[in-house]
Order: sequence, then structure tokens, then C-alpha cells
Amino acid sequence: MTNSVKRIKPAKLEPGMTIGVIAPAGANKDLSLLDRGVAKLEKLGYRVKLGRHTRSRIGYLAADDKSRLGDLHALFADRKVDAIMCSRGGYGTMRLLPEMDFELIRKNPKIFIGFSDITALGLAFLKKVGLVTFNGPMVVSTFGKEKVSPFSVSCFLRTVTSAKPAGSVWQGHRDRKFRVVTAGKGSGILTGGNLSLVASTVGTPYEVETKGKIVFLEDVDETPYRIDRYLTQLMLAGKLRDARAIVFGRNVPDAESAIIEKKLARKGLPKVATGFPRDANRSYEQVTDEVIVDRLKPLGIPVLIGLPFGHISEYATIPLGVRASVDTKSGDLVIEEGAVV
Repeated sequence: MTNSVKRIKPAKLEPGMTIGVIAPAGANKDLSLLDRGVAKLEKLGYRVKLGRHTRSRIGYLAADDKSRLGDLHALFADRKVDAIMCSRGGYGTMRLLPEMDFELIRKNPKIFIGFSDITALGLAFLKKVGLVTFNGPMVVSTFGKEKVSPFSVSCFLRTVTSAKPAGSVWQGHRDRKFRVVTAGKGSGILTGGNLSLVASTVGTPYEVETKGKIVFLEDVDETPYRIDRYLTQLMLAGKLRDARAIVFGRNVPDAESAIIEKKLARKGLPKVATGFPRDANRSYEQVTDEVIVDRLKPLGIPVLIGLPFGHISEYATIPLGVRASVDTKSGDLVIEEGAVV
């Protein structure tokens, strides 16, 4: 969000309102999960409208670029749709940006929710339109699970149904296990998302802005050297060094790194295996953590690892574009400003 772009907060989500569902990136391979996710949203008291190509598939994409973008534009333009939730991530959202009708979105601001590859859209909407968006649950990836985390649902509803600040991201979580890289406090406007997507915006018209910001990052299925590469790329582009604080979620390593990390597990680091949906014996990302320490500790700004967001079962909804604070002593990220009106 540049200084010349006025910030826009969407209207809060109320019972009986309609949530539009789109697949702007990867295809929904198992449509039964889509159906289950829709049913759970309806059980929460919302109507659901599917985008035209939500059930389609072309290779690794849900549909061609024109069709996926058309679905997004259609739901933003539809006055009967109050919020838009993506079905899943995968890949493909960056391909939509060149033809995006940002003026349409500016004139029809709505709650927009998703994470992972959806990061590219959230950052673009914030920068080009000033729209506050939400790094949060998705229809298939979250609500499509047989058992949905009460923590994830509670945090999502607290953030999008009330104009009050959502408060601590730890509210209602089962543990408070985190690691301090650099101690301190910081406050600023939130930005960030999936690390690989954040890094990929560099050099584009949608480049992430980190100056004076609280930057939150997470990733999945990435080797430690790739995490290193993304962080190094961002710093070479002048990013992160100017942030007020950086907070990492619970990064889920690729299969090979998970084995290595288990073998190299070090004493004194907390186990948060319960936070991961795949391998109950997975350790706490020791190798990836050390990469983050190596790259970010020299910056001298507050840095935390292990907060409750990422490709995990218990996921806090984090709004982009609102004020928040970080305190490494308590390990807290506190949303200090309401994200909806």
C-alpha cells in the first residue's frame, strides 16, 4: 500500500450473508472436499455461491487465466456476494495480475480470504487498491477437512465478523511455543504471507512494501537453502531491513528436510508436532530455523519464529493492512485495529 493509496476496509460478515467461492490458482482435485467445505460454511450460517470454474481443471490450474480471472471479477461485481473465499492455493494467481480490474475491486470492496498462493492477490489488492484482505482459511484446504480446528474457525470469525480489533493471534490456541531470534518490540501495519510469493513480487508493479511494517511470513515444502534464497533476495532488494518486526509462522519442511531435521534435532528447542497435520513425529524445523536466524538476526529488528499460522491445522487469520504490534518477550502478535467496518 503506497502512501497515495487510501486504505479500504470491507464490510463485516454477518449471519445469512453470502460467501462467494473461487479457484484462482490450483484445481480442486477432490471435489468431495469442496462440497464438504461448502457444507461447513453453510452450517456456520452463511450462503455460498460457487464461481463458474470452481469445479474445473486444466492441468495444475483450475481453468485458463481468462476464466479464473473472470470468476474473480464476477464475484466482486455481484452485489449479492458479501465476501470471497478462495478454495485452495497451489499456483496461478500471479498470472492473473496483468489483466486485473483493480478499479472494479476498489468500487466493490469485499472481504477477500485465502493463503499460500493467494498471497499474490492479497498483496496486489493492498498495494493497488488499499483493500484490507485476510490471510486465512480456505474452503478446501481448511473447511474441507474432516475435522476443522476450532481455533482456526474462532479466529476467522473473530476477525471478519466484528469491527473490534482481533487481538492476540494466540487466543484459544493449545500451546504458546515460539522462538525468539532477536528480542524487542515493534508496531506497524501488517503485510506478508507465503514467503516464496512475497519474494516473487520483487521487481514487479506489485512489489511488497516492508518499510515500517510488521512482516509475517511462512512457507511449506521448501528446503532450507530455498528459504535462504527467498530471504536473501528480499534483502538484496532492500526489503525486510526497514521493517519494524518480522514474525514467522510454523514452517512445514519438504519431506527430505523433515528427515534431516529429525536427525539433527537439538536440545532446548520446543516440539510443536501437534500443530502439523502430516507427521506427528516431525521436529520443530531446526535447520530452517537456523537459516532464519543466520539471515535475519543481523538486521537488529525484533524477529519471532513459531507463531500459529502457516500450512498447519491450527491457523490464525491475519489481516493485511491493519495496525499490529509484536512483543518477543510474550511471543505475541496482537492485531490492534479492526479489519472490517
